[in-house]
Amino acid sequence: SAFVPIASQLPRSPTQMSMIFGPKQALAIEKRKDPKKFDATINGLMKKNKLTRDAAEKRYGEFLIDPDGFALRAGQAAQKAAGYKNWEDAAIGRSKNPEETRDRIDKFKKESQLKALAVITVFSAVLLFASSNKKTYTLTGIKDSPTTNPYL
Repeated sequence: SAFVPIASQLPRSPTQMSMIFGPKQALAIEKRKDPKKFDATINGLMKKNKLTRDAAEKRYGEFLIDPDGFALRAGQAAQKAAGYKNWEDAAIGRSKNPEETRDRIDKFKKESQLKALAVITVFSAVLLFASSNKKTYTLTGIKDSPTTNPYL
C-alpha cells in the first residue's frame, strides 16, 4: 500500500496527465530505447517536412503522447490548408466522381439518422411500456411492484 497511489492523487484527464508526462518525457524515453531508430525517425521528419531538428523532435513528441489526436489534428490542418471546410467537402473535392461521392455521403447520413431514430423510438416505447404497468423488471425476472408509482 505504500507504493500504490491514492486514487485522488491520480490524474483524471489527458490534460492533467500531460502535465506529468508530456512530449519531452516521451521523446526522452524513445531516444533511450533505440537511439539509432530515434535519429532515423527525426532525420526522416526533417527531410520530409523540411523542419528544424527542434521542430521535428517536438512534432514526434506530440505524436508519441497522442497518436490518434495527432493524426486527427494533422488531417484537419491539411484540409484547411487545401481550402476545405470539413471532411465532407474534402472527400468530395478529392474524389474522381464528386457527384457520386456526394450522393453516397448523403445516403449514409440519411440511413444513419433513420437508424438512430428507430433505436430511440424502440427504447422510448420499451420505457413507456415498462413504466405504464405495475411490474418491476429485473435481471432475474418480472415481479409485481411492491408499491404503486405515485407519478402515474
